[in-house]
Amino acid sequence: MKTNAIQLLSNLALSASLLFIPNLAKDLGASNTEVGLIGAVYGIAMFTSSYIFGRASDVYSQRFFIRLGLAVSALTFFLQVLTDPSSPISIWASPSMLAFSRGLVGFSFGMFPPALTAYVYEAKKSMGEFTSFGALGWSVGTFVAGLLAMYWNAFLLSSASFTLAFLVSLTMPSVKGSRLQVPLFPKKIVVKNWYVYIPYLLRHTGASCIWIIYPLYIASLGGDKFWIGVIYTVNTGSQFIVMRYADRYRDITLLNAGLILSLTTFLAFTVAQSFYQLLPIQVLLASSWSCLYVGSLLYLMKHNVEKATSTGLLDSVIHLSGVFGAVLGGVISQLFEFKTTMYAAALLTAVGFILFRAGIKRAPIEGQESKTN
Repeated sequence: MKTNAIQLLSNLALSASLLFIPNLAKDLGASNTEVGLIGAVYGIAMFTSSYIFGRASDVYSQRFFIRLGLAVSALTFFLQVLTDPSSPISIWASPSMLAFSRGLVGFSFGMFPPALTAYVYEAKKSMGEFTSFGALGWSVGTFVAGLLAMYWNAFLLSSASFTLAFLVSLTMPSVKGSRLQVPLFPKKIVVKNWYVYIPYLLRHTGASCIWIIYPLYIASLGGDKFWIGVIYTVNTGSQFIVMRYADRYRDITLLNAGLILSLTTFLAFTVAQSFYQLLPIQVLLASSWSCLYVGSLLYLMKHNVEKATSTGLLDSVIHLSGVFGAVLGGVISQLFEFKTTMYAAALLTAVGFILFRAGIKRAPIEGQESKTN
């Protein structure tokens, strides 16, 4: 339950802080392209941190990096309060300072998820249940942030949640696990799992094209900040339900379903005529992400001894795609329209699915036959 509590609190903090960043950037005078660049800074920081600390968790101590990441995040997420001009202690109210602040947030948050995921697996706990609590945290965080409707209050909520998660982490028991010798650049792991990492990179690059402008897209369809929070909550609330049952299926089945459903979802976004019509699409989105994420974690955990490193690389891929997607989405929406980003996302996902199918056919036979517990 302690790992589930940390997962819930940390994702609550992350989502509450992230939800209105595009809106805050716009209020500070940023263009769509600059909104994308702010997201890119955040993604680069998370990519770097996930890579460094995922490997370090396999080499050294998982619990240490869990606690370090939570403690540092409590501080950096609080510093975002300084970027909101309506905050009583605002001193950094500009797009460039918001980008700097988001970079600090991204680096601190990337420190602990690979270690936490590996800790859960070594403790032989349900991966589906564990990931579902992350979705529940996102659900609560986005809904509460929508109710608060003030940027700096959401940042305070995030900092408080990380502080509580850190206190919970101090009570975590040790889990027996082997210390591994992992090279600084684990080339063999990357090559071995390329057909998971590259399709993930393409799919999530497309998704990030959408997420960087999604609150603005909802607003263009008539949704206010409250409804932006509700729409995000439908997605994450549905994830909480789907993820709890996802690990009952084969990892390969989940990966196939995740990519196909993602393609369908991104195309469905383009037909919405009002923000109300996005609500059922959010359920489809939740199913696509739940299948893809749980399936990828299960596959990597089962076929790699370096569990924190392999899942840390997956997190790095997610955040690297956030860099590419944020920039691409910002530029496309600046030059064309919001819906064009969704067509681009669908195209990238289709290419990713083709590469996954080509790669999995050449994978070792045990990779094709693995089943979940």
